[in-house]
Amino acid sequence: MKVLYWDTFAGISGDMALGSLLALGAEPEEIVKQLHSIGLTEFEFKVSSRQVHGIQATDIDVVLEKIEENHSKEHKHEHEHEHRHNRHLADIQTMILSGSLSERAQKNALQVFNVLAEAEALVHGTTIDHVHFHEVGAVDSLVDIVGTCIALDQLNIDMIRISTLPWSRGFVHCAHGILPLPAPATLLLLRGFKFQESGITGELITPTGAALVRALAQQSTFPEMTVLNVGYGSGKNDYGIPSLLRGVLGEI
Repeated sequence: MKVLYWDTFAGISGDMALGSLLALGAEPEEIVKQLHSIGLTEFEFKVSSRQVHGIQATDIDVVLEKIEENHSKEHKHEHEHEHRHNRHLADIQTMILSGSLSERAQKNALQVFNVLAEAEALVHGTTIDHVHFHEVGAVDSLVDIVGTCIALDQLNIDMIRISTLPWSRGFVHCAHGILPLPAPATLLLLRGFKFQESGITGELITPTGAALVRALAQQSTFPEMTVLNVGYGSGKNDYGIPSLLRGVLGEI
């Protein structure tokens, strides 16, 4: 049985999660091919290596394609804004089921978006059918979540365990305005999980990262297993500690 242990000493986000899996051997070309199959085509998937505090890590960037034709720029911008920032759960479910993802990857991706919709609905006092995903409905977040589920399937991971989560403080700007950290949806998603004080001001766990944890992982001490590989996914922030998610791939 293949086990993934995410060591979340610096938190977790969607790009850190996907980056850690690419560092462990997931194939980016196949991930892009499957993302294209569900209708996500307007992006460039950039994978690079960089050192973070002297540690070699995999960094990913999702770059949206530029609109080159001036006469259609305004119309296309409005159209893309609507679809990137205001997707509903049903829209995302239809996309996930429309492509060539494996049954396991589909199931995991649907579960991640379901728990995220439930949390957003509770936070904002609405129902899951009326949740506007805003940032999480954007192309880059869809790539992070669905891409992570594809990568987990590629690596044939049967079980995910995570370490104690880091508590941070401060505020974050989002579509709803200024919110306290951890963001309300993030904290709601992580009910039942253990935290420890990090002393850091800034966002360490994003809603996308929290949804991946809630839907796919269980918290535990490091499981007894044979370590097969180690990979690091790079984050974008610098709070004075290595902004990395360490993925340890093992076998029971």
